[in-house]
Amino acid sequence: MNIYSFPSVNLTKILLTAQELNVHYELHIMHAIEGEHKSKKHLTRHPLGMVPTVEIDGEFYYESNTICRLLAERNKNKLYAHTPEKKARINQWMDLMAHHIGRNMQVFFFEERIKVDIFGGKTNWSLVEEAGKELSQQLPIMEAALDNNVFLTGEDITLADIVAFSYCHIHEYTDLDLTDYPGILSWYKTIKSRPAFKRAVAHTVNGNLFHFEPN
Repeated sequence: MNIYSFPSVNLTKILLTAQELNVHYELHIMHAIEGEHKSKKHLTRHPLGMVPTVEIDGEFYYESNTICRLLAERNKNKLYAHTPEKKARINQWMDLMAHHIGRNMQVFFFEERIKVDIFGGKTNWSLVEEAGKELSQQLPIMEAALDNNVFLTGEDITLADIVAFSYCHIHEYTDLDLTDYPGILSWYKTIKSRPAFKRAVAHTVNGNLFHFEPN
């Protein structure tokens, strides 16, 4: 499998999924500032010139959650499930993170790091504050899910945890504070200590899943 991307939450999802499943890949880091993802060559991989995109057996696939599901289904549904109902439970968390919790976390990352360190702009703290308010209503749902479970949907790690972890990783690089959520922090440390995370980090260009050093 070939992965084309620049460092991002969505790339982290794919790297962790591949490592947990022992899927071999070649990582091709693209240069966003130079517009490499909008090149004619990359447009053959993704019609909108976005990342990440993967190539498997000569075919290209995009949308990070879709790629994670594809990898799991190609590997006997490991990290996923064998029934529609169990898949739905995992998909709920994947979608909840992508469209709600993770979206607000990414406001912190864009405003505090990407906007400032890459584009030389200024953080819009009103947007960060608004995202924080949204998270104060959303994160207790995640905390409650971990009250009686090791992972989000039970005792085994699934794609739900990988996707959620990839967004929560933002808190190491921003002012996003998770100290009021001990269950989330314990779950986070559990996943970070797994060999898959360490291998994913080791296979990046600079030994870091993002462009930046943690806070």
